[in-house]
Amino acid sequence: MCPSYNECLIRKMEENCGRLKFIELENYKSYKGKQVIGPFSVFTAIIGPNGSGKSNLMDAISFVLGENTRHLRVRRLNDLIHGSVVGRPVSKSASVTAVYEMPDGEEKRFSRVIHGNTSEYRINGVSVRVDEYAAALEQIHIFMKVKNFLVFQGAVESIAMKNARERCQMFEEISKSAELKEEYDMSKTEMQKLEENASFNLNKKKGIVAERKEAKIEIDEAERYKKLQSELTKKRLELHLFRLYYNDLEIRHVREELKQREEAVAAEHEQRQLIEEEMKEKRRELGKINRDQSSLEQEIKKCEQRIGKRKPEFIKVSQLLRHVTEKHKESKKSLENARQLHSTHLQEIDQLEAEYEKISNLQKDYEQQQTKKSLEQGRDLELEETQLTEYHRLKQKVAERTSHLSAVLDNLNREYNEQKDLYDALSRRKNEIESSLKRKETELNENKKRLHKLVEYIESSNRAITEQRETEKAIREEVEQATKRIDEINAELETVVCQLGEAKVERHESSRAAKKQELIENLKRLFPGVHGRLLEMCQPSHRRYQVAITKVLGKYMDAIVCDSEKTAKECIQYMKDQRIEPETFLPLDFLDVKPIDEKLREISDPPNVHLVIDVIQCDPIIVKKALTFACGNALVCETVDHARHVAYQMGDRKKTVSLEGTLFQRSGVISGGASDLKARARRWDEKQISTLMSKRDALQNELKEQLKRKRKEAELRTIQSQIKGLDTRLKYTLKDKDSTEEKLLSTNEEEMNQIGRELEEVEENLGRCQTKMQELQISVNAEKAKMDTVEDTVFHDFCVQIGVENIRQYEDRELRVARERDRKRLEFTNQLQRINNQLEYERSRDTEASVKRWEDAVAMERAEMEKCKKQEKKIKEEMEQEENKKAEIESRGGELKYRAELLDGELGEIRRRLVTKQRDIQKLQKDLNQSEAKLETRRAERHSLLQAAKMEDLELPLKPGSSPLHELNSQLTDSENADPTSEEMAHIYELESRLPLDYKQLDKPLRQLTDEKEVSKRADEMQNQVDSMLNSLARIQAPNLRAGDKLGNVEERLRCTEAEFEDTRRRAKRAKARFERVRRLRYNAFMNCFNSIADNIDPIYKSLARNPGAQASLLPTNAEEPYLEEIQFQCVAPGKRFQQMDSLSGGEKTIAALALLFAMHRYNPSPFFVLDEIDAALDNTNIGKVASFIREYASARAQIIVISLKEEFYSRADSLIGIYPDIENNCLVSRVLSFDLSKYIDTGEQ
Repeated sequence: MCPSYNECLIRKMEENCGRLKFIELENYKSYKGKQVIGPFSVFTAIIGPNGSGKSNLMDAISFVLGENTRHLRVRRLNDLIHGSVVGRPVSKSASVTAVYEMPDGEEKRFSRVIHGNTSEYRINGVSVRVDEYAAALEQIHIFMKVKNFLVFQGAVESIAMKNARERCQMFEEISKSAELKEEYDMSKTEMQKLEENASFNLNKKKGIVAERKEAKIEIDEAERYKKLQSELTKKRLELHLFRLYYNDLEIRHVREELKQREEAVAAEHEQRQLIEEEMKEKRRELGKINRDQSSLEQEIKKCEQRIGKRKPEFIKVSQLLRHVTEKHKESKKSLENARQLHSTHLQEIDQLEAEYEKISNLQKDYEQQQTKKSLEQGRDLELEETQLTEYHRLKQKVAERTSHLSAVLDNLNREYNEQKDLYDALSRRKNEIESSLKRKETELNENKKRLHKLVEYIESSNRAITEQRETEKAIREEVEQATKRIDEINAELETVVCQLGEAKVERHESSRAAKKQELIENLKRLFPGVHGRLLEMCQPSHRRYQVAITKVLGKYMDAIVCDSEKTAKECIQYMKDQRIEPETFLPLDFLDVKPIDEKLREISDPPNVHLVIDVIQCDPIIVKKALTFACGNALVCETVDHARHVAYQMGDRKKTVSLEGTLFQRSGVISGGASDLKARARRWDEKQISTLMSKRDALQNELKEQLKRKRKEAELRTIQSQIKGLDTRLKYTLKDKDSTEEKLLSTNEEEMNQIGRELEEVEENLGRCQTKMQELQISVNAEKAKMDTVEDTVFHDFCVQIGVENIRQYEDRELRVARERDRKRLEFTNQLQRINNQLEYERSRDTEASVKRWEDAVAMERAEMEKCKKQEKKIKEEMEQEENKKAEIESRGGELKYRAELLDGELGEIRRRLVTKQRDIQKLQKDLNQSEAKLETRRAERHSLLQAAKMEDLELPLKPGSSPLHELNSQLTDSENADPTSEEMAHIYELESRLPLDYKQLDKPLRQLTDEKEVSKRADEMQNQVDSMLNSLARIQAPNLRAGDKLGNVEERLRCTEAEFEDTRRRAKRAKARFERVRRLRYNAFMNCFNSIADNIDPIYKSLARNPGAQASLLPTNAEEPYLEEIQFQCVAPGKRFQQMDSLSGGEKTIAALALLFAMHRYNPSPFFVLDEIDAALDNTNIGKVASFIREYASARAQIIVISLKEEFYSRADSLIGIYPDIENNCLVSRVLSFDLSKYIDTGEQ
């Protein structure tokens, strides 16, 4: 018998490699207990409904082949045990075993067992480490990391959607070239760094060689320069000694003149002192008066406070009196109305009683008349006894004959009587309703009167409230404005006082400072081109820069800025004429200002370095030029170290200053901040002190005024209290009004309407009743006519006998009289009843109580008025007393004011004497100042000469036995600042005066000149010689005097650089070799994989598409290093033009992705290939193509296991494994079926 198709395929596979035979599961996920799934054919399909456990089988295969827990859709390993999802695991462990059949037929069992949250790996039942387990799998071409045996659900779509870069990363993972990526990046970075270092060292070497050549040239130039410089030093020394010699002679002469003038000034100062003592005594007396005035002001303030305190009470009492008076008037009106109402009420009662008596008398008269009539007519028709008996017999006979008519008539009479009773009742009800309506009308009128009074009271209250609110609003706005302004003033005062405190400057307006200020004002007035002092027209942008700016500006801080040189000369001439001490001028058109070096603004290291000119604000902007001249390119730095670094260690030397005032000059001179530098820096704040003090005084005066306005708060609270009381009373009055309108008037009107409706209803019922009575009367008359006919027949003979026309004539006469009598009596009764009801109502109205109530109210209000008047009078008297007391205090204050004015006059006279004396002193002081200025000028000239000698590095000769010049220079340097104070300058001049210069080295003819012009001429000649030599030196480019040291340093640097270059070059070469080795390994690994997949993908795509016209290709964008960039995947579907992957349909993308999957599997084939629902996006045509390809691939390459839901696909498999669900204890249990399809493939059965 021929073997089956499946057996043939299995035999063919066994010739090449092994296969997966069984999967054994025990309590794994939805597989309860131990279940064996298999055997697996060459092409096996796993089918079953959704939720049956197919994916759990896929997870089981992944799990046993080493998959990580996070890819198995659980968080912990023990969640894989059956029942864990519902919290009832069936066991503490679970396991999955893959039975693999080797090519030689031997079975190898790979197991993974779960114990709690750990797993154990076993091979053929023996526990092994995970790396041993992985190595055993790799022996059969199953790689745990690469997962070359498994395609999860959705992986095909994921591959189809990858971009070119992601596709390149996927190839790196498959080829394992990614394992070399880190080493590749490190070696490449190292190589590039070393190559850059080598290039840098080469360039550095070239530069040092050029420096060496330049240094040799500089050595020769320096020798020539030193010789010429020595001759210049001799000429300079001679010039300085000449000028110092004649400067010393002038200083001695000026000192003698200065001494004489100081003695004269001292005498004048003593006399001024006596005048000042007299002024102090007067000022003390004036101060006492001022204090007394202040005390009186406090008393006045207290009186005003007491008046202000009583005034609200007075207003309150006045308001209450006015209110009570108005209320009293209203109460009197109400009393008058109540009395009128009571009088009317009594009159109405009297009228009703009179009417009642009248009706009673009429009733008595009528009764007497009826009695008399009865007596007169009683015997006219009196029958005899026999006739009466006959009458009764006939009456009985008539009754027998008319019994049925009598019954009808009785019924009609009964109905008529009922209607008559109803009519009478309705009539009485009508009378009652009319009486009630009248009472309600009276009540309504009274309520309307009361409502009118309430409305009048509300209107008067509203007017009073409006007036009070207007007053309250005005006072409140005044108080609020005062309060707000007080807060603003206090804030401004605090700021001003704080600013004054920070300045810490006491304004002692010395005569010299006043004169300087007066000078500026005079110059501005006389010469329009004068702008002012530089200090006054600029301001540091922040206080932190004040010390540094003060240091840099130095002597220019008080310089006078003007528009032109001409204006400056005119000012100087004016000052000479007025004998005013010299000032420094900065004419804007004469200043030679060097441009600002913009590169200095770009300094970022160290931080916060600024040009001094940039941290000063100036106004007007026209003085910017003078400020630039004074500051130059000076820089301000945060610290001393930063300033030193910027000055001397950043290329060209710069002038810098630190925030604390240490100045670094380009010449190398460093001057630290002096002790009084901060005090001098406060002069920036002094500019604002006058303004601040004036502002403080103005604010204090305004504060006093605002406090007076704020004291009206007490009055405001009183008015608010009154408004509140009025509002409360008005609220209750409004409620009373609303109650009267809603509850009384509305209710009264509603009741009247109800009574009116009831009256209309009663009248309507009366009409109906009257109509009914008329109808019944007609019926009664008809029945009576019938009875009368019978009665006339029966009584005919009897009537003839008694002489009447009919028996009714006899009966009617007797009955009519009785009925008339009854009607009349009823009329009298009704009238009396009506009057009696009205009397009862009127007597029930107690109008007298209302009169009594209003009389009591009027009396109470009258008493309250008297009380308020007394209280008002009392408060008014107290306020008048306080006013009188205030007037008395003000009178005393006037006397003190008069005395103060007298003292002011005396003080004025003393001041005039003091001013006169001050002028005398100023005149002497001016002469003294001229001598001082002259001395100061000469000493300054000497100082300048010594400084110039120091700056030019000249060694001035000293007398034998004196200290060396460098020691004296050291003392001078310690005492100097870049911008020293006057005290510091005096100390410096004193030190310089003690310099024992030896003028014997100066030629004798030069020391014997007597004429000042001759001295000046000789000095100019000597200066011209020096200038000539300087020009000669200037034409020679300044050589580097330290060129020899520079050459040695350059040669040493050259040796070090050459050694460093060689070392770097060798290391770069080794790094490049390492990089090339790693790059080659990575390239080979990547390209081996890429070439294999690229070669296989086109035939695989053609096989999948079942069309030789289909095309698929893979192209790297970087041919040299393809793993660095992208891999392009291009496909041409059968019958279509070339399209990008994004433009393909879902099925076409899936076919392309499958082609790439199988090409990758062919590069790194595993013995079996597990695919999960790869046909999800395919239609039936493509499913057939894929299924045919997989059958061919399985027969030739590897065992295929596919999970599928589509019959068109799984019907092509060799065998089916069916998974179906079952439920046990609310937990899913997967059951397994298997079915061999190979025999149907052979026979063609379905």
